[in-house]
Amino acid sequence: MPNRLHRPLVEHLPGLWLAIALSLHASAYATEIDRNSKRTLAIGVIAHDRGPAGDHHENGVDLNLEVLFAPIDLAGTLRPHLGATLNFVGDTSMAYAGLSFRVRETRQWFADLLLSVAAHDGPLHKDPEGCRLYSDCGFGIRVMPRFGLEIGYRLSPAKSITLFLDHMSHKWIIGGENEGLDHIGVRYLRAW
Repeated sequence: MPNRLHRPLVEHLPGLWLAIALSLHASAYATEIDRNSKRTLAIGVIAHDRGPAGDHHENGVDLNLEVLFAPIDLAGTLRPHLGATLNFVGDTSMAYAGLSFRVRETRQWFADLLLSVAAHDGPLHKDPEGCRLYSDCGFGIRVMPRFGLEIGYRLSPAKSITLFLDHMSHKWIIGGENEGLDHIGVRYLRAW
């Protein structure tokens, strides 16, 4: 009788080992594709000026396009990127270039920190009176630092969906007032 109770478990062990081996292979393959791909294309739909540090003076739903290039370090954690965030209602659009740094990675999930320099077409400083009264200062300079965070889930070895947040501002880095700008949304990544 004890044999019958343990028999179903024993019968499923080969299938369990096969499932474990396949998932480990898929994990290694996903990481290998991600690290060894020459490029990744990202396309996103993001809310304009709606992040946690945004002042909500601008509006719209923006299109984000970005190319991530081959990693520049052996671990595959540091990748150059080049992109643009386009606003279609007349508010600030930007083009940027920088580095993405992989800070966490599991079989299905990853997290990247983003650091870049952005050139924008938004308004520069308005009059000091309006800045003081309405905190609507415009941007202090035309080219500013851009910081971000992206948390992604792998749909397959070459495809991912991510939650994306970035902030463009020069406060505490370069003197003077500036409005700053946040974007938050989702992106689809495709490695090739």
